[in-house]
Amino acid sequence: MKILDRYVLSEMIGPFLIGVVGFVLVMAVDLLFTMADLIINKGVPLWAVLKLLFYKLPSIMVFTFPVSTLFATAMVLGRLSKDSEIIALRTSGISLFRISVPILVFGIVISFFSYLNSEQIVPYANHISSNIIRQIIHKRPLPEVAENMFFKDAHNRHYYARRVDMKNKSMEDVMVYEVTGEKFPRVILAKKANFGARIWDLKEGVIHKYDQKGFLTYEAVFSDMKLNVSEDVLSFTEQKTYKEMDSGELKNMIGMLGKGGMSTNALKTELLMKYSVPATCFVFALIGIPFSLSSPRSGRTWGMVMTIVFMFTFYVFASVFRSLGRGSVISPALAAFTPQVAFVVIGAGFLCWESWYK
Repeated sequence: MKILDRYVLSEMIGPFLIGVVGFVLVMAVDLLFTMADLIINKGVPLWAVLKLLFYKLPSIMVFTFPVSTLFATAMVLGRLSKDSEIIALRTSGISLFRISVPILVFGIVISFFSYLNSEQIVPYANHISSNIIRQIIHKRPLPEVAENMFFKDAHNRHYYARRVDMKNKSMEDVMVYEVTGEKFPRVILAKKANFGARIWDLKEGVIHKYDQKGFLTYEAVFSDMKLNVSEDVLSFTEQKTYKEMDSGELKNMIGMLGKGGMSTNALKTELLMKYSVPATCFVFALIGIPFSLSSPRSGRTWGMVMTIVFMFTFYVFASVFRSLGRGSVISPALAAFTPQVAFVVIGAGFLCWESWYK
């Protein structure tokens, strides 16, 4: 590793860690206020609140890693510009592209760790935190109305409901995916269902069976059907939302829902965002380079302002495209990657301009 690379990387580590701690605290402020209310006014045990905060941290880190990378880039290059070290390097024949290499490598490494966190830690932590909220804080197994709920019983039967109304004991857009000894499962679809302790009353549905090649061989339409289930819906402990699934679980669910004829654009968007969101660390490192050099004398102040502006702009942009993808207005791939690609193009363009015309 070149001396320049070691120097720039060592300068970035400190601001990055400060950024992680600072932005975690900022994003956790609302959560901390809520937790204080739980302890004082609702009598929730302190240990439960601390446990909930601990398991909420991984999901918060997913968003703080990119912003902290941008913050570190702005701080380091702002300081180097203010101290005229950038001018000295460029006068010595070192191009801005070469100076940018360790910053971009740093962004790639942080993107990799962000992906590991998002894939391996966040789903498990979200599942635990949801159980804490449901069982300890609210003292009920499920919210009164839940969206996109997935269940699995002990007999390898999978259940999906787009909407579950616990108060009225009803469900909408139900799918039962039953794994049998055959290659392809039996699929039961119903527009509505009412549930009791061990019996679901399915309304306006259809039953599908497939042959060994995956072709539909049997279809039966029904207006009303009783389905015996092995467990009460209130006692399911393995239910998960998309936030509590890793990419493998999401792919399996997308496959099951797709075979059942249901729209999977919302889940496909969430799956692709498991890859696009961690890549934002690299994107922010790239776009932070030219903007951190634009005003050498303002240094750290400009870096802070730029960090806030880009954080707000990017996440508004990303949230809009996520909603468009979930609503099937655009494809999931466009929804997940358009913000990152757009900011890469902007960052690369400004970097080239900064290198060739300044």
